[in-house]
Amino acid sequence: MKTITISTENCETYSSISNFFIDYYMTEANGEFVKVYLYLVRLLNTNSNITVAGIADHFNLTENDICRAIKYWISRDVLKLNYDGKGHLRGIVLLPLHSPSFDLKPETDAVSILRLDTASNTEANDYDNVSAATKEPEVVTTPVASATTSPVGNTELTLPIKPKYTKTDLNNAMQDSDFEDLKYIIETLFGRPITQTELPSILYIYDTLQFPMDLYEYLVEYCVERGKTNARYMESVAIAWYKDGIKTRQEAKDQVYQTNSVAKTVFKALGIRGDRAITQAEIEFINTWTTDFGFSEEIIKRACETATLAKPTSATLKYVNGILEGWNRNNVKSLADIDALDKAHAAKLAMEKANQQPSGNISNFNDFKQSTSDKAFDDMERQFIKDINKKKA
Repeated sequence: MKTITISTENCETYSSISNFFIDYYMTEANGEFVKVYLYLVRLLNTNSNITVAGIADHFNLTENDICRAIKYWISRDVLKLNYDGKGHLRGIVLLPLHSPSFDLKPETDAVSILRLDTASNTEANDYDNVSAATKEPEVVTTPVASATTSPVGNTELTLPIKPKYTKTDLNNAMQDSDFEDLKYIIETLFGRPITQTELPSILYIYDTLQFPMDLYEYLVEYCVERGKTNARYMESVAIAWYKDGIKTRQEAKDQVYQTNSVAKTVFKALGIRGDRAITQAEIEFINTWTTDFGFSEEIIKRACETATLAKPTSATLKYVNGILEGWNRNNVKSLADIDALDKAHAAKLAMEKANQQPSGNISNFNDFKQSTSDKAFDDMERQFIKDINKKKA
């Protein structure tokens, strides 16, 4: 193959990206994190005021998504934060990158870095002063889940039993810096302190279900976006994700996106108001249809249309579920399969109707329904006598 050259015909400007980033750092990062870093490089030489909200709007992401990306790159020694003398965030610094021949530092406690206490950092001039006081997170041994790994959407995983946490267990958990940071994130997003009765649920997801930090953060955001700021609801969602084999933030986002997309289709077809949050029961229905039955969105839409034809004003998700269960039993895989089933059902009804028709002609006399009522007979007799008397007169 001949070699090619790459050039430009206009006066566009270009940003310089380290080959170390492309060769080594980018390979393990998810797409959103890479996009945020590239955009930060683009903003490096601009003089405009930059905010997290502005970056989030540029990518149509949430501010939490942007902060998560920044925290990730901080943990990889790609970025650092600059603070003023009062501990207020002043800027983001892009650090020199290294090839694998250098010893890259282990992941730092980025959440604690972003969560600097103003009072304790009044003499800090920049991130370097803070990082010296930031200790490495402890390595905490957690029990291994009793279920084996399976891909999302395949065999449901066995749920580990929730331990009966003692007060000592909860106190020990609070000595774990990662768990302490997680509790802080939950309290921040919930907008209130976590109660002692909620700690077991939070610890169960962290310690037994072993949700990674980024997946756990997304779980909290997911619940808050639906107006559910309690640990019990969060635990129920976590259990559902665990059973579905979800292990990463992206897998959870993919499932949520699919669920929301199908929900919009279902709500529109059934005439359900779409400006409310989807309930957990509705999510379970949709997950059953898409994951367990493996139905496409168009098949689910057809089921909704069938339901509304049968019950124009009272079709429900439960009724739709009954239709889809029947199609699943009949191994439906496409709209063509549904059309074939409908034709077979119509032919069966026509045959049953034909078999119910009595043979031969029926006289009008046989169609007459005689009354056995004595009163009716007396009335007829009186009317007959009255008519006879009129003729005689």
